[in-house]
Amino acid sequence: MNSTRGDARLSRMLRFCIASLLLFSTAVQAAGTQYQARIRRTSYGIPHIQASDFGSLGFGEGYAMAEDHLCSIADQVIKARGERAKYFGAGPASAYLHNDVTMKAFDMTGRGSALLRQQPAELRQWYDGFAAGYNQYLAKTGKDKVGGWCRGADWVMPITATDIAAYQQVILLVTSGMSSLISSATPPNGGATTTARVEWIAPENASNGWGIGRERSASGRGMLIANPHYPWVGSNRFWERHLIVPGRLNVYGAGLIGAPGVAIGFNRDVAWTHTVSAGKRFTMFVLDLVPGKPTLYRYGSEERAMTSKNVRVDVKQSNGALSTVDRVVWFSHHGPVVNFPQLGWTAQRAYAVRDANWENTTSAAQWLAMGQARSMKSFQEAHARYQGMPWVNTISSSREGIAWYIDDASTPFLTPEALTRWTARRKSDATTQRLDQQGIVLLNGSDPREDWGADSGSRSKGLVAYSHQPQLQRTDYVFNANDSFWLSNAGALLAGPYSPLHGEQNTPRSLRTRNNALTLSLLSPDKPAGPDSRFTLDELANALLSNRSLAAELLKDELVARCRVKPSVTVQDKTVDLAEACAVLAAWNGRYDLDSRGAVLFREWLGQFAQPDFLNKGRLFDIPFSAKDPVNTPRGLADGPTALDNLGKAVLLLRSRNIALNAPLGEWQYADKNGRRMPVHGGDGFIDGLMNMQRNSRNTTTLEPMDEPKLVPGSRFLTEKGYPIVHGSSFLMAMEFTNNGPNAKAFLTYGQSGDPSSPHFTDQTELFAKKQWRPILFDEKKVAADVKRDYKVSGPRR
Repeated sequence: MNSTRGDARLSRMLRFCIASLLLFSTAVQAAGTQYQARIRRTSYGIPHIQASDFGSLGFGEGYAMAEDHLCSIADQVIKARGERAKYFGAGPASAYLHNDVTMKAFDMTGRGSALLRQQPAELRQWYDGFAAGYNQYLAKTGKDKVGGWCRGADWVMPITATDIAAYQQVILLVTSGMSSLISSATPPNGGATTTARVEWIAPENASNGWGIGRERSASGRGMLIANPHYPWVGSNRFWERHLIVPGRLNVYGAGLIGAPGVAIGFNRDVAWTHTVSAGKRFTMFVLDLVPGKPTLYRYGSEERAMTSKNVRVDVKQSNGALSTVDRVVWFSHHGPVVNFPQLGWTAQRAYAVRDANWENTTSAAQWLAMGQARSMKSFQEAHARYQGMPWVNTISSSREGIAWYIDDASTPFLTPEALTRWTARRKSDATTQRLDQQGIVLLNGSDPREDWGADSGSRSKGLVAYSHQPQLQRTDYVFNANDSFWLSNAGALLAGPYSPLHGEQNTPRSLRTRNNALTLSLLSPDKPAGPDSRFTLDELANALLSNRSLAAELLKDELVARCRVKPSVTVQDKTVDLAEACAVLAAWNGRYDLDSRGAVLFREWLGQFAQPDFLNKGRLFDIPFSAKDPVNTPRGLADGPTALDNLGKAVLLLRSRNIALNAPLGEWQYADKNGRRMPVHGGDGFIDGLMNMQRNSRNTTTLEPMDEPKLVPGSRFLTEKGYPIVHGSSFLMAMEFTNNGPNAKAFLTYGQSGDPSSPHFTDQTELFAKKQWRPILFDEKKVAADVKRDYKVSGPRR
């Protein structure tokens, strides 16, 4: 009897085990053929994406990003493929045609494919999954129903992992933004320069990054401020995300739309942000041509032939038909030949460009390793191993209270001899001088001694190695605001034998850099860290958005005193009464908040001065810059009539537009959100010295429609509609490490979604206007308590 019962029990157990094994086998098989991810959307549409492997993580990320920004991703894929002209025509000044010629000449799709092959397995799986997730959302929704400006467009189509990798290459390469210079470079005909004269404007990028160490934090642990200044419209915007693969990755932050992973963010042990480096990402080379042979150039004692690539581009005509344009793009061994403004290709010489990121295949692996770091040491080891940061500084802090700065952007390495020769020409050669004033290094491409050298341990030959990159570790603070590495801490100038291609030492800093330094060294008038000189999270966040104008602190009182002594001036053959302007400025608190009365007038006064005036003694400042006191110089209002004359011009300008001299900033500074005018606080940064930079600086990398009102004559900033903001503070994050884990808050100023019908298109713009930071949810219990939408997505692996 007992034996029978035992046999029955054993039989049931065996049946249960077999069933469990079959169930497990089925699950494993399904997991092997299916991407599976869980997406939980919390307040403001933030996605928390969890998966069991990196392929499924990418699937969830691509799906969720497509929900919010399919149009922006599709736009950039078409750009990277070199198909803009096919769908949009040649474009203004043939911009789309130039783009497509350059993308195809660079074989950007082929570069993307090669990039993928060189990635670790988890990243290849991630990119495959990302493209599959995007495609799954597109297939489910249909292009005629996607949200945003591309609805129903014929260029909205499935994408591949190669497309995403190719777009990453577009982001990394500075030369991808030189398409008009590359596409228009053709050999001279009959000895005369025949290249078209094109315009090229170096892209504007700005940011603030603060790493706070244990000596300056109330918690005794690390803190971080991330404040990248980027476009508010189209591509190059950030998208916030929380990415989880249990046991392998748990990272929160933001990255550019269309790029998998977190580029700025934190995990439980380290936090980091980036600012655009002041160093050089490329150099130009002048080539001495062989007489009568404009595609043959001298190189040392030999002659070298340029190589060419024939490119064919489809161009949409006004009637909708496609025509074909054939172009030849030329390359030297340095890189592509360019038709630089006023330096076209002649019978005697040509110019080429070498990009420091041409061989960069490690940036994605480095960002993943940074997100997986468990200490400042392992975070630094990720930088040393991969050396893949393209054009940014890194500012970081850790749970143990270490703050670390490094200019780890890919930088050309010049030998001492090459530096000596270039430095001499900066003093003697007009072309070298002119390009130097534009921030461009011009080398002799026909002299092998001026080739990029070899620095032991660098990622690629020709680049500065990690061990020679400027870096500073502190326990009080480090920061960067787009000036060079030299002033990363006001009390510990980072001087040394660093390459000038990383940036200059002992030179003037921008007013925004100086304001950052004053704030973090606790010398600003608002006493940002309170009586204990240690920042709490609220104090740190409030300091960033204080909207203090350093220019006002340095100049306003002297300007008011001067106009009280002389209350009228004659400008433009008109007598201008300055009494009202004087009273407005005297009453103004020197901030650029929405209710600030005087900020508009002061901005227009500053705008009458030229950019160089803000860096040294001259028309604006009286006391010159001193390398011994870079934070406090230059200062003082310069003598002479210029200050009051410019105030008179500002008064006439505003009155001509019926703008009150005491108009609140919020009435005139705004973001256009699909026709809705939303007030925005902040300032230019360079001329007024605000840290919270906001500008009307058009994003030229996107085709997304945007309002572009005309500038008012006589002003650098005022348009016919006011001060539109399309570029500036974007993803703002204030975070601290505590004994209970990370604690953080943020804004994504333009919202998480690009779809005007979504509530997340404007909700954070409203928060930002009120300076109402929202909490970041990282802890699982807090995430679970705030879930607004919980859904699973799946799809077949390819």
